[in-house]
Amino acid sequence: MRLLQKMQKIKELCMSTREKQQSITVSEVYHLWNHLISRYDVILVTDTLQSFVRDDDLKAVLKIGRKVLNKNIKILEKEMMEYGIPLPLRPPKQATITENIEHVSDRHIFRRILRGIQEFLPTHIMAFIHSTSPKIRELFLTFLYDEMKLYDKYLEYGKLKGYVIEPPLYR
Repeated sequence: MRLLQKMQKIKELCMSTREKQQSITVSEVYHLWNHLISRYDVILVTDTLQSFVRDDDLKAVLKIGRKVLNKNIKILEKEMMEYGIPLPLRPPKQATITENIEHVSDRHIFRRILRGIQEFLPTHIMAFIHSTSPKIRELFLTFLYDEMKLYDKYLEYGKLKGYVIEPPLYR
């Protein structure tokens, strides 16, 4: 797949934006758009939840996750601009919360973010399946792989902290 991606990249060097638009499908455009909007939403939720976190370790973990999200956003925005796809409105730079809600625990915040990662994995898979361009498929494959690695590390962190609900042992 890397060879096809390199061939497409060389071909696209000489193409106008209009010609590049004709080289991707409507489905690929939708998935690029959907991934970017989803990333924007996740950053907003993460920023909101982070203001309630008490545990310094969880704050550090969320900061790492935000860094990954920002990297993905830059990649997606660059890709969309290259194909002339209009960018959606960005969320505010920072979520401001004026109240401190006591019943929002670190465990709840961890589990909310874990569930978000779990629910987004199939989105990467469907984007990969629906893409015909090697370059776009590679992008979604990279996102899937990175998300799976992040999920694995996040889950292990949650086990260490006692945030993960452990199913009963089968005897």
